[in-house]
Amino acid sequence: MGFLCKFWCSWTPMILFSAAPWDCAILRHQDIVGLPLCFIYGWSLQFLWPLPHPSGFLDSLAVEIHELKSKRDDIERDVSRARRVGKEPRSQVLWWLDRVELLETKFAKTRREFERRFMLPGGFAVNILSSYRLSVRANEMIAEACYLKSKGSFNQVANRAAPNHFEEVPSAPTVGMDAVLAQLKQAVEDDAVGLIGIYGMGGVGKTALLSRFHNEFLADATDLDMVIFIDSCRDLDVESIQNKIRHRLGLSWKKSKSQKEKASMLYKVLFKMKFVLILDDLWEPLSLQMVGIPIPKQGSSCKIMLATRIEELCDQMDVKNKIKVDLLPWDTAWRLFADKVGEETINSDPGIRHQAEILVKKCGGLPVALITVARALASKRSVDEWKHAVTIMGNSPVQLPGMAEQVFCSLKLSYDHLPSDTLRSCAMHFALYWEGCRLHKNLIQEYWIGEGILDDFKDVEQANNKACYFLGILSSASLIERVDADGYTRMHPMVRAMALWIACEFGKKENQWFVREREGLMEAPEAETWRSAARMALGYNSITVLPEAPESLNLVSLKLKSNFGLERIPDGFFRFMPCLVALDLHSTSIKEIPSGISNLQRLQFLELGGTKLKSLPKELASLKNLKYLGLNWTAELASIPERLIQSLSELRVLRMIVSYSSWKAIPAGGGNGVSLRELEALKRLRVLDITVGNASAFNMLTQSQRLAPATAALLLKGCPGLTAVELPSGLGRSMKSLKWLRLSHSTELEGVLIAGDGRENDGAALPELENLVLECLLKAKIVWRSSCIQHLRGLYIYGCSGMEQLIWYKDDDESDAENRGRRGVSPFPNLKQIAFRGLPKLKRVSDERQLVFPLLESIEVAECPQLKKLNLVAEKLREIRCHRSWWDQLEWEDDAARFSPQMILKPLN
Repeated sequence: MGFLCKFWCSWTPMILFSAAPWDCAILRHQDIVGLPLCFIYGWSLQFLWPLPHPSGFLDSLAVEIHELKSKRDDIERDVSRARRVGKEPRSQVLWWLDRVELLETKFAKTRREFERRFMLPGGFAVNILSSYRLSVRANEMIAEACYLKSKGSFNQVANRAAPNHFEEVPSAPTVGMDAVLAQLKQAVEDDAVGLIGIYGMGGVGKTALLSRFHNEFLADATDLDMVIFIDSCRDLDVESIQNKIRHRLGLSWKKSKSQKEKASMLYKVLFKMKFVLILDDLWEPLSLQMVGIPIPKQGSSCKIMLATRIEELCDQMDVKNKIKVDLLPWDTAWRLFADKVGEETINSDPGIRHQAEILVKKCGGLPVALITVARALASKRSVDEWKHAVTIMGNSPVQLPGMAEQVFCSLKLSYDHLPSDTLRSCAMHFALYWEGCRLHKNLIQEYWIGEGILDDFKDVEQANNKACYFLGILSSASLIERVDADGYTRMHPMVRAMALWIACEFGKKENQWFVREREGLMEAPEAETWRSAARMALGYNSITVLPEAPESLNLVSLKLKSNFGLERIPDGFFRFMPCLVALDLHSTSIKEIPSGISNLQRLQFLELGGTKLKSLPKELASLKNLKYLGLNWTAELASIPERLIQSLSELRVLRMIVSYSSWKAIPAGGGNGVSLRELEALKRLRVLDITVGNASAFNMLTQSQRLAPATAALLLKGCPGLTAVELPSGLGRSMKSLKWLRLSHSTELEGVLIAGDGRENDGAALPELENLVLECLLKAKIVWRSSCIQHLRGLYIYGCSGMEQLIWYKDDDESDAENRGRRGVSPFPNLKQIAFRGLPKLKRVSDERQLVFPLLESIEVAECPQLKKLNLVAEKLREIRCHRSWWDQLEWEDDAARFSPQMILKPLN
């Protein structure tokens, strides 16, 4: 042994052969020095006992690594899938993946070293030391790979991630909402506010507003523990909302848990948090208690914000802080439209700009409509194309790309959500008027009564209340809007277009509702239109001739109102209209009704007001289903066949102001007038407007137990022998529905006495009287004794040539008169408007006593040359309408009159 060592050490280098002839290594002296003798001995025995070659280890390692990589790929896919759903990979899994990656790196390095050292050209021997080291390293990595394989079985690769306090939501740009956004921020920062309601019509931008507020404002609210945004609540029930909140909070529960148990879990977690919860697109009141949401207390940083189209829903959820998202004003709407179309296109031609302005107006400030129309026209470069688009928007907007999907379907949700078919019919009625038409509640009420929508009411007040209730629901649902406090409403142009789209079976039957009001029509529609239409609205045009016998078998409603040139209805016009329910001929110039009207057996609404009728045809008696008959302002109507009125047994409403006045107290016969007994025979009559021309008929009317309560408007015209009217007692105690009283054309009537008769409820005798008109009364004066007419809103005096002073006083006690003189008198505390016209002798409104009108807003004075002082106090007066010359000659005394500083003078033409 010593000899061998000495022999080998003396050779530098020397060659050592292994058992295999190709497996050799060149050992230099420096490779051996310092090595233990056993290693040298082992190497020297290569001839007899060879070491395993590293390639064998590496091949085995490659197999293990390949299996490990396959397992690694599967686990990484599971981790990616878990991350996509918001889960957090477990630490053990991440450690395992890191170890596998490190082992793969070591394996690649070892393989490269093997290839560099052992894949040598023929004739060279391998380095035995390197071979040994590589074999050991490969063997260690095999052991590690086996270990990682054994550890690579995971029941769960990820846990639910701890929820972030804020998650950004998709949002769209908003235009013109900075003011509303500021309101929203102020409400959220106010600790006294817990619930915030945002409401507005569909497509106005509520979701965009909330998304922007959420992403821009709440993202930086570091004092909050959790911000939760739940969209599309329309499609979610209580459990679905619970699940969305649970997901944001990172909670889990068994499916078997009850709704109440889930609510309890959510409540316990949220109660300890400072949170903001946003509920977008709510359609039904949501019980926060049932969901498990704590109601924020005063002083709390927690907020609950909800967005809805239905204002009433905010009230049902006890939301006190309500913010309305209004339609865009003109400037902002134009900017949005021009931005979407492109300024270059808009400014390319003045004609295009003009048509664009028309389209923006038709969109009515509704962002979704503005954007949809703008996108549809962005590529249109010629004026003709834009003109065609305007025509389409007027007649059939659904033809524009995107209008049905983006606008109408969205607005239709509000219509579909109405609680009854009755309310849907009420909403559809607004579409029968021209775009932007302001409709007074009284007009709407009449049509609804005529078509049977309002049917079960006992008097005019109940009908009015029910109509107002329906209008309130439609307004709350954002299908109509209230214009003012006087009862005017209107429908948004896009909602109206949506309603017509529905009525025409979603555009499939274009002329099913043929609405062409105020379009300058000179001729009646073609025969085909009459055949296909179910409703026709042709009012406010210039039609003078109607077809002889149009075939209108499906026609339900026909409006010809205010075609002033229409003087005649052909004899056969009604021959083929078996389904007609409503017929409006108001303010046409027709002088007679053809006998063929008897064909309209289903007719329920007939409006003949403002026509030139001289008599009613006896064929009207055939209209057994008639519920509404309008004859107001038919001043030439002088003849009504006997027993015609009493034959209309289903009549609910009869309007005859400035109309037939020859009523008799008892049947006279011989064509000398119709008896009021015929009106009393109408057992279902609920609303009566009547003109009375004699004192006996007036007395009978006031005493009738059926007619007096139904009287809503009364005109006393002439009435020979009637020298005074005392209000309220002169009208009996039963005229509690009277809203309008007019006394006219009398040479004998000397006084209108405003005085009670000493009963406790004098002020309730005429509780609804709002308007008092005195016209052409040569001797009349108003004598006031007590404020027994509390609700009078308008006082109008025309052509009373003998009137010298507006109000005279009748005092029972002179000392009381002296006190009144010092403190002023308020004869009509709720009066808002006074008008004087054609009063040549009027010198003053009162004696030395001041008249106090706390709510008076408007005065009109014309043709009153001697009236030089206004001895009244009206601190809310906003306008005086008069000629400038009269105003300049007014005489003022200290404290003679006190008006609002905002009062303005409006000259009369």
